[in-house]
Amino acid sequence: MFLPKAAIFDLDGTLLDSMWVWRQIDADFLAAHGHQITPDYTDAIKCMGWEEGARYTIDRYGLSATPKQVIEEWFEMCADYYRTRITMKPFAKEYLSFLHEHGVPMAIATSMEPQHNIDIILDKYDLRPFFQNVTVSTEVSRGKGFPDIYLLAASRMGVEPSDCAVFEDILGAIRGAAKGGFQTVGIYDTVSEGDWMDIKEEADIAVRSWRDLID
Repeated sequence: MFLPKAAIFDLDGTLLDSMWVWRQIDADFLAAHGHQITPDYTDAIKCMGWEEGARYTIDRYGLSATPKQVIEEWFEMCADYYRTRITMKPFAKEYLSFLHEHGVPMAIATSMEPQHNIDIILDKYDLRPFFQNVTVSTEVSRGKGFPDIYLLAASRMGVEPSDCAVFEDILGAIRGAAKGGFQTVGIYDTVSEGDWMDIKEEADIAVRSWRDLID
Protein backbone atom coordinates (compact mmCIF):
# COMPACT_ATOMS: atom_id res chain seq x y z
CA MET A 1 0.00 0.00 0.00
CA PHE A 2 1.30 3.45 -0.95
CA LEU A 3 -0.08 6.45 0.95
CA PRO A 4 1.64 9.74 0.03
CA LYS A 5 1.00 13.00 1.88
CA ALA A 6 -0.29 14.60 -1.35
CA ALA A 7 -0.69 13.42 -4.93
CA ILE A 8 -0.74 14.81 -8.46
CA PHE A 9 -2.09 12.69 -11.32
CA ASP A 10 -1.72 12.79 -15.06
CA LEU A 11 -4.83 11.77 -17.03
CA ASP A 12 -4.00 10.29 -20.46
CA GLY A 13 -2.16 7.01 -20.13
CA THR A 14 -2.05 7.22 -16.34
CA LEU A 15 -5.58 7.29 -14.92
CA LEU A 16 -7.05 6.69 -18.38
CA ASP A 17 -6.47 3.99 -20.96
CA SER A 18 -6.40 6.59 -23.71
CA MET A 19 -2.98 7.04 -25.31
CA TRP A 20 -4.02 4.87 -28.27
CA VAL A 21 -6.78 7.27 -29.21
CA TRP A 22 -4.70 9.87 -31.01
CA ARG A 23 -3.28 7.49 -33.60
CA GLN A 24 -6.79 6.16 -34.14
CA ILE A 25 -8.13 9.68 -34.63
CA ASP A 26 -5.38 10.37 -37.18
CA ALA A 27 -6.29 7.16 -39.04
CA ASP A 28 -10.03 7.89 -38.95
CA PHE A 29 -9.56 11.51 -40.02
CA LEU A 30 -7.42 10.59 -43.01
CA ALA A 31 -9.76 7.76 -44.01
CA ALA A 32 -12.69 10.17 -43.96
CA HIS A 33 -10.75 12.33 -46.43
CA GLY A 34 -9.75 9.45 -48.71
CA HIS A 35 -6.26 8.72 -47.42
CA GLN A 36 -4.54 5.95 -45.49
CA ILE A 37 -2.34 6.62 -42.48
CA THR A 38 1.34 5.74 -42.78
CA PRO A 39 4.07 5.44 -40.12
CA ASP A 40 5.96 8.43 -41.49
CA TYR A 41 2.87 10.63 -41.07
CA THR A 42 2.50 9.48 -37.46
CA ASP A 43 6.18 10.16 -36.76
CA ALA A 44 6.02 13.58 -38.41
CA ILE A 45 2.92 14.84 -36.62
CA LYS A 46 3.34 13.46 -33.11
CA CYS A 47 5.61 16.28 -31.92
CA MET A 48 3.70 19.08 -33.64
CA GLY A 49 1.27 21.49 -32.04
CA TRP A 50 -2.33 21.70 -33.25
CA GLU A 51 -1.79 24.53 -35.73
CA GLU A 52 1.44 23.14 -37.14
CA GLY A 53 -0.02 19.64 -37.41
CA ALA A 54 -3.12 20.91 -39.20
CA ARG A 55 -1.08 22.88 -41.72
CA TYR A 56 1.21 19.90 -42.33
CA THR A 57 -1.79 17.63 -42.91
CA ILE A 58 -3.46 20.09 -45.29
CA ASP A 59 -0.26 20.58 -47.30
CA ARG A 60 0.64 16.90 -47.41
CA TYR A 61 -2.76 15.67 -48.55
CA GLY A 62 -3.98 18.72 -50.46
CA LEU A 63 -7.06 19.15 -48.27
CA SER A 64 -9.52 21.94 -49.07
CA ALA A 65 -9.86 23.04 -45.45
CA THR A 66 -8.43 25.66 -43.14
CA PRO A 67 -6.26 24.74 -40.15
CA LYS A 68 -9.11 25.86 -37.89
CA GLN A 69 -11.53 23.47 -39.63
CA VAL A 70 -9.09 20.56 -39.36
CA ILE A 71 -8.49 21.23 -35.67
CA GLU A 72 -12.23 21.49 -35.00
CA GLU A 73 -12.79 18.13 -36.74
CA TRP A 74 -10.02 16.54 -34.67
CA PHE A 75 -11.54 17.93 -31.48
CA GLU A 76 -15.02 16.69 -32.39
CA MET A 77 -13.69 13.20 -33.07
CA CYS A 78 -11.72 13.27 -29.84
CA ALA A 79 -14.74 14.30 -27.78
CA ASP A 80 -16.74 11.40 -29.23
CA TYR A 81 -13.99 8.94 -28.29
CA TYR A 82 -13.76 10.32 -24.77
CA ARG A 83 -17.52 10.04 -24.33
CA THR A 84 -17.87 6.53 -25.74
CA ARG A 85 -14.59 4.60 -25.80
CA ILE A 86 -12.11 5.94 -23.25
CA THR A 87 -12.09 4.09 -19.92
CA MET A 88 -10.25 4.44 -16.66
CA LYS A 89 -7.48 1.94 -16.04
CA PRO A 90 -8.42 -0.96 -13.77
CA PHE A 91 -8.27 -0.06 -10.06
CA ALA A 92 -7.41 3.60 -10.78
CA LYS A 93 -10.61 4.93 -9.25
CA GLU A 94 -10.28 2.50 -6.34
CA TYR A 95 -6.87 4.00 -5.62
CA LEU A 96 -8.25 7.54 -5.78
CA SER A 97 -10.98 6.49 -3.35
CA PHE A 98 -8.37 4.97 -1.06
CA LEU A 99 -6.40 8.24 -0.93
CA HIS A 100 -9.57 10.30 -0.55
CA GLU A 101 -10.68 8.19 2.41
CA HIS A 102 -7.34 8.89 4.07
CA GLY A 103 -7.62 12.64 3.55
CA VAL A 104 -4.84 12.93 0.97
CA PRO A 105 -5.07 16.18 -1.07
CA MET A 106 -5.05 15.46 -4.80
CA ALA A 107 -4.75 17.37 -8.06
CA ILE A 108 -4.63 16.71 -11.79
CA ALA A 109 -1.80 17.93 -14.04
CA THR A 110 -2.63 17.27 -17.67
CA SER A 111 -1.71 18.19 -21.22
CA MET A 112 -5.15 17.09 -22.44
CA GLU A 113 -6.88 19.48 -24.81
CA PRO A 114 -9.43 20.93 -25.26
CA GLN A 115 -10.93 21.65 -21.85
CA HIS A 116 -14.26 20.01 -22.64
CA ASN A 117 -12.51 16.63 -22.95
CA ILE A 118 -11.31 17.00 -19.38
CA ASP A 119 -14.85 17.89 -18.33
CA ILE A 120 -16.22 14.83 -20.14
CA ILE A 121 -13.92 12.52 -18.17
CA LEU A 122 -14.42 14.22 -14.81
CA ASP A 123 -18.19 14.00 -15.17
CA LYS A 124 -18.30 10.56 -16.80
CA TYR A 125 -16.44 8.94 -13.91
CA ASP A 126 -17.57 11.33 -11.14
CA LEU A 127 -14.00 12.37 -10.37
CA ARG A 128 -14.47 16.00 -9.37
CA PRO A 129 -14.89 15.28 -5.62
CA PHE A 130 -11.40 13.76 -5.50
CA PHE A 131 -9.41 16.75 -6.77
CA GLN A 132 -8.65 20.14 -5.30
CA ASN A 133 -7.55 21.54 -8.67
CA VAL A 134 -7.06 20.68 -12.33
CA THR A 135 -3.92 22.26 -13.75
CA VAL A 136 -3.36 22.20 -17.52
CA SER A 137 -0.19 22.59 -19.54
CA THR A 138 -1.37 25.78 -21.22
CA GLU A 139 -1.11 27.51 -17.83
CA VAL A 140 2.70 27.18 -17.82
CA SER A 141 5.33 28.08 -20.36
CA ARG A 142 7.18 24.76 -20.50
CA GLY A 143 6.06 21.18 -21.09
CA LYS A 144 6.13 18.19 -18.80
CA GLY A 145 9.83 17.67 -19.30
CA PHE A 146 10.06 20.46 -16.73
CA PRO A 147 8.45 20.63 -13.27
CA ASP A 148 6.41 23.80 -13.89
CA ILE A 149 2.95 22.22 -14.18
CA TYR A 150 3.51 20.08 -11.08
CA LEU A 151 4.85 23.01 -9.06
CA LEU A 152 1.76 25.03 -9.96
CA ALA A 153 -0.59 22.17 -9.03
CA ALA A 154 1.23 21.65 -5.71
CA SER A 155 1.18 25.34 -4.86
CA ARG A 156 -2.57 25.42 -5.42
CA MET A 157 -2.93 22.60 -2.90
CA GLY A 158 -0.58 24.37 -0.48
CA VAL A 159 1.87 21.47 -0.33
CA GLU A 160 5.63 21.21 -0.80
CA PRO A 161 7.00 19.11 -3.68
CA SER A 162 8.92 16.94 -1.23
CA ASP A 163 5.59 15.97 0.38
CA CYS A 164 3.90 15.17 -2.94
CA ALA A 165 3.93 12.19 -5.31
CA VAL A 166 3.46 12.64 -9.06
CA PHE A 167 1.88 9.76 -11.00
CA GLU A 168 2.85 9.60 -14.69
CA ASP A 169 3.14 7.09 -17.53
CA ILE A 170 5.71 8.93 -19.67
CA LEU A 171 9.45 8.85 -18.98
CA GLY A 172 9.98 12.52 -19.87
CA ALA A 173 7.23 13.58 -17.48
CA ILE A 174 8.69 11.48 -14.67
CA ARG A 175 12.02 13.17 -15.23
CA GLY A 176 10.36 16.58 -15.23
CA ALA A 177 8.60 15.94 -11.93
CA ALA A 178 11.83 14.62 -10.38
CA LYS A 179 13.56 17.89 -11.32
CA GLY A 180 11.03 19.68 -9.13
CA GLY A 181 11.78 17.54 -6.09
CA PHE A 182 8.63 15.41 -6.30
CA GLN A 183 8.43 11.73 -5.52
CA THR A 184 7.64 9.97 -8.79
CA VAL A 185 5.40 6.98 -9.47
CA GLY A 186 5.59 5.36 -12.90
CA ILE A 187 2.34 3.81 -14.15
CA TYR A 188 2.66 1.23 -16.92
CA ASP A 189 1.05 1.96 -20.27
CA THR A 190 1.43 -0.11 -23.43
CA VAL A 191 2.28 3.00 -25.47
CA SER A 192 5.37 3.53 -23.27
CA GLU A 193 6.43 -0.12 -23.36
CA GLY A 194 9.76 0.81 -24.94
CA ASP A 195 10.62 3.09 -22.00
CA TRP A 196 9.37 0.82 -19.23
CA MET A 197 12.79 -0.39 -18.11
CA ASP A 198 14.01 3.22 -17.83
CA ILE A 199 10.82 4.21 -16.00
CA LYS A 200 11.38 1.39 -13.52
CA GLU A 201 14.93 2.55 -12.98
CA GLU A 202 14.28 6.28 -12.67
CA ALA A 203 10.91 6.50 -10.90
CA ASP A 204 10.84 6.12 -7.13
CA ILE A 205 8.05 3.56 -7.57
CA ALA A 206 6.91 1.82 -10.75
CA VAL A 207 3.86 -0.43 -11.04
CA ARG A 208 2.11 -2.27 -13.83
CA SER A 209 -1.30 -2.01 -12.14
CA TRP A 210 -2.99 0.48 -9.84
CA ARG A 211 -3.90 -2.48 -7.68
CA ASP A 212 -0.22 -2.82 -6.72
CA LEU A 213 -0.50 0.50 -4.86
CA ILE A 214 -3.49 -0.63 -2.80
CA ASP A 215 -2.48 -4.17 -1.81
